[in-house]
Amino acid sequence: MAPLPISQPVADLCDAHADRVRVLSAGPRFFTSAVRFAGPARLIALHAADRSLADSLKRPCPGAVAVVSVSARDVAVFGDGMARDAEANGWAGVVIDGCVRDVALIRPRSIGVVAAGVAPRIARDGPPGGEVSAMRAFDAWVQAGDWIVADEDGVIALDAALAASLCG
Repeated sequence: MAPLPISQPVADLCDAHADRVRVLSAGPRFFTSAVRFAGPARLIALHAADRSLADSLKRPCPGAVAVVSVSARDVAVFGDGMARDAEANGWAGVVIDGCVRDVALIRPRSIGVVAAGVAPRIARDGPPGGEVSAMRAFDAWVQAGDWIVADEDGVIALDAALAASLCG
């Protein structure tokens, strides 16, 4: 795996830039050993599982982090097939304010997978979702252009200007 463009620990970023860091709270859980990842956010809003997340992860997006907000909380929107596609297409991670399934199959993947929880069922229909320019995920506002940084201490969103200054 390539070195992270932002190498500072999440806790240090929170201390140094408290007014510009948004903490994605409410108990995100890491589902792979890749707990350290960072990249530009691609925002996807879903009602329940639909093809928009799967289609996005099938497109190459090297180093990006999919941030997914889900209104249906009792069904999974992400499983092993999507993890496999995201890994194959160079995504750095997937952060889901919702549920995943296929945990045993996701665990060995090399991409970061963070979610609010697990649900064994997946909904295969519902109103279509898609990419958005801003949304609320894990009680924080995330905008297109933000960067997501994750490590053992949690997940944060940084504005684009701060992220650019940290990458250089």
